[in-house]
Amino acid sequence: MGAFDMDIAISEQQRADLGRHAGTDDLLVGITSARIWGTLGWHDIRQRYRRSVIGPFWFTLSTAIMVVVLGALYSTLLHQPIHDYLPYLAVGLVVWQYIGAVANEGCNSFIGSAYLIKQIRIPLTIHVCRIVWRNFAIMLHSLPVVMISLLVFGHYPSWEYLLVPVGLLLLLLHGVWAGAALGVLCARFRDIPPIVNNLVQVVFFFTPVMWSPEILKDRSWIAEYNPLYHLIETVRAPITGRPLQWQSWAWSLGLLVVGFAVTHVLMRRYRDRVPYWL
Repeated sequence: MGAFDMDIAISEQQRADLGRHAGTDDLLVGITSARIWGTLGWHDIRQRYRRSVIGPFWFTLSTAIMVVVLGALYSTLLHQPIHDYLPYLAVGLVVWQYIGAVANEGCNSFIGSAYLIKQIRIPLTIHVCRIVWRNFAIMLHSLPVVMISLLVFGHYPSWEYLLVPVGLLLLLLHGVWAGAALGVLCARFRDIPPIVNNLVQVVFFFTPVMWSPEILKDRSWIAEYNPLYHLIETVRAPITGRPLQWQSWAWSLGLLVVGFAVTHVLMRRYRDRVPYWL
């Protein structure tokens, strides 16, 4: 989106108000500017699927194909009942695609918006929220795949579904602090984006997305000390009816507090340097 489109999303009064922010309140002002980053993120989705017949549902279709193929294959390899394994895999893949996209795109959140950052003084967090919201909306388009797989195999909604919005909200907030922290670091050190890209691919195999911790037996600590596993479980456990583990919620909330604290320090110290690094 160019400067002209940004003018449409932000009025003159809003620009004046946002211009008075500082590094100490960049996160707060950026997150609360939901109308701006919501408009920008939705514009990105419309541009990406412009002239497409089914639009973002192409992502839903590709996810459905991947879930069916991998579910049929790995349920056999891992000796798991497909009626339990396929919904487990569906939720894990959908959430992981969101996590991976936010991590990779978050690295370039400021670099890719350099021309806007140099022209318009708005909270840097808005550029991060734009990316996070865009990928969150795409993830929501894939949730029908999860629901269909659950219904096909006889898993019906229960009271645990009330916790799903809470888990999704936590995922959204984790994306904000992670994207902002990576954005600052990657603006200064340009070697970090390829490192993160490769790290995401490697960590995928160490995270219970396609496999469950139970198959590790005495080595289940590999999953228990993996924070990404707990982030996935806050959404997957309520949807699939797995036992609700308080450890997953504790990990998610604890990481959220620490993550925002670290990101706040980074913003306070280096927010004004980012335009010069770009």
